[in-house]
This record gives sequence, C-alpha cells and structure tokens, in this order.
Amino acid sequence: MDIILFGVGQIAEVMAHYVQQDPHLNLVGFTVDRAYLPPSGEFKGLPVAAWDEADTLFPPGKIRILGPVSYRGNNTFRRDRHFEAKERGYSFASYIHPSSHVSGAEIGENSVILEDCTVQPYAKLGTGSILWSKVHIGHHAQIGDFCFFASFCGIAGNARVGDCTFFGGQTGLADNLSVGSGCIIGAGTPVTENIPDGALAISRGVRVLPNGARRFARRLLG
Repeated sequence: MDIILFGVGQIAEVMAHYVQQDPHLNLVGFTVDRAYLPPSGEFKGLPVAAWDEADTLFPPGKIRILGPVSYRGNNTFRRDRHFEAKERGYSFASYIHPSSHVSGAEIGENSVILEDCTVQPYAKLGTGSILWSKVHIGHHAQIGDFCFFASFCGIAGNARVGDCTFFGGQTGLADNLSVGSGCIIGAGTPVTENIPDGALAISRGVRVLPNGARRFARRLLG
C-alpha cells in the first residue's frame, strides 16, 4: 500500500522510521502546509508536496494518507486535515506496531498504535486515535475521535474519553469514569473523578530540594 505522511517535523520523522519497517506500507512521500514546505522539496530523501496541491503529486485514488501525527491545537489540527483529506477523496492508512496487542477491539481509521501497547477486547478507539508507546486501553473503554495518548498512559475498563482530548505521559483514568471532549490531562496526573468538557487536569508539581540528593545519600549511608 503506497502512503504519504502528513508533516515534516520530528514526529513525522519518527513515524517514517516505523512505516519504512512495515512490509505492508510503502512510504512514497510527505505533505505539509505550504508555510512549512522544505526549500529542497524533499524530506528523508522523498518528495514533499504542499497540502493545497498534494493531489497533483499524490493522486487520491492511488495513495493513502497517514496523519498528521500531531496534537497541535489540542488535536484539532489533525481533525481538520483529516476531514479536508476526506473531502478531497483520500483514503487513510493506519499503523499498528507488531509488538502491540490489539484483540477484539474496534480501531478507527487513520490511527497510530506504537510499540508495546495493549487494547483489550470490546474497547473502541475513534478515528485518528494515537497511542504512543506502552499505552493501555482497558476492556469496554470508549475513546472518542482524534485523541492522543502519550507514553505510559493507562485507561481502565469501561472508561469514557471524549473527542480531541490529550493525555500526557504517565497519566491514568480509573474505571467507569469519563473525561470530556477537548480536555488536557497533564503528565503524571491520575484522574479519579469525572472531568467535564474543556477541562485541564494537572497534578501538583514535584518538590525540589537543592542539594537534597547529597543529604539523602548521607542518611542512607548512616
């Protein structure tokens, strides 16, 4: 399957690495908003088309799109480009790393699941879902469209997450709870109550003690 990736930044570079190791996907180029078009017209040795004329270089009937793999604008950028691509006749690819376990779950189109993730039976991931490495989605969980889960997130069984919500690294959502649409859950935040649409949830920061490591080490040594 010939595909193009949307983007020419670091995340697109990471995705290109994964895609080029997948025997079922053939990366033939990239597309990006015209303002970010590389002067050389290439990225990673492959052609880059401006998004407003991507269908000239990469015809919709022959090539699929993956991405944008981005949480820019709290995932609304990815959502908007997805619907623009659909209107222009493009179909979408998805990527699931072979080390991940996805069993008896429903995965929406244009999704990315990186290494060592688990999606348990009867879970549902919406369109444009992105699971970075080592994410757990529990049984019967319902995830909305265009959500992004950074590494080491844990979504417990029968939990609910609305559209365009971002979970930072090492976050968790307890079972049977819900997080609304357009939310941001900050890194390291455990969610143990329902969260309404548009909310920001952040744990208190770490306490930093200058020179504390040395004093603590002395205590350990007695």
